[in-house]
Amino acid sequence: MENGDVISGKIKSLEAGKLVLSTRYAGDITVNWRHVRSLETDQPMWVGLIGEKESQQRRLKSNGDQLVVVDPDGYERSFSAAWPVAEILLEQPVLASAWDITGKLNFGLDSDQGVDNETIFTLDGDLNINDEWNKNSFKWDIEIEKEKDSESITKEWELGYAYSRYFTEHWFVQGSLDQEYDSTEDLKSRLTLGGSAGYRFRETINETWITTAGLTHLWENYRLEDNQKNLAVTTGLLYRKKLIDNLEYYFNSKLFYRLSSGREWLFDGEHGLKVGLSENLYLNLMHYLDYDSIPVEGADKTSSQIKFGIGYSW
Repeated sequence: MENGDVISGKIKSLEAGKLVLSTRYAGDITVNWRHVRSLETDQPMWVGLIGEKESQQRRLKSNGDQLVVVDPDGYERSFSAAWPVAEILLEQPVLASAWDITGKLNFGLDSDQGVDNETIFTLDGDLNINDEWNKNSFKWDIEIEKEKDSESITKEWELGYAYSRYFTEHWFVQGSLDQEYDSTEDLKSRLTLGGSAGYRFRETINETWITTAGLTHLWENYRLEDNQKNLAVTTGLLYRKKLIDNLEYYFNSKLFYRLSSGREWLFDGEHGLKVGLSENLYLNLMHYLDYDSIPVEGADKTSSQIKFGIGYSW
């Protein structure tokens, strides 16, 4: 297990992310597959990997912190986590699980740095549709801001999509598209389209560490200033760490260096804490920071927000 525990028993099945074991001391128990680090079987079973159309008779071995999948021809593959295994069955299934679908939805309140006369409601989330080698990520963030003692309402939204193609457990390439819009700021909209290479150091229930580097094209539309088109070198970092059983820290950011204009660095990132209330429900405290080293005239270098809300993940 991810917490270091070792459980022994007879495997009955792994389906829909739930591992069922028959034990002498507690009868049948169900374990969330996300909490399993590795697994060892004493005989071949019908094992299906994410992205496969058919399961095969395979053995599973534990090699320290790694899970080793042994194919029928004896070929061995090592994984730093158990997530590539989609199902384990006693009898041959018709089809193996092909896709893993996860996501989260957050609702909360914002506070703009230095602003105390506005109420900001937010709705954001993401949806991930993955198999063993292909990962699709959709994200959205909608903000509605109302000034006190006024009928004025402003709106901000962001939509994004990223596709990652893994060639090994660690190396992948990624294409991404992101659109931002603000109904009142001088920077009316920003569209980014880019490609990058990435490396996944680790991705388990307890910790995630993924980096990317590539090129991105930025289109920025202003209400008062001239529109800008820039090519930028881009680096990204996604980090997540479970601090204790129900407390998690996360950090997600992108850094752009514009190549074709005098405006140099652009940083877009967020970090925060999640407190688990149940397996699916959590509280979320997040700090968002947007920094432009040389902003347009009249604009601030830094935009900072603190968000607090409640979320649901699946």
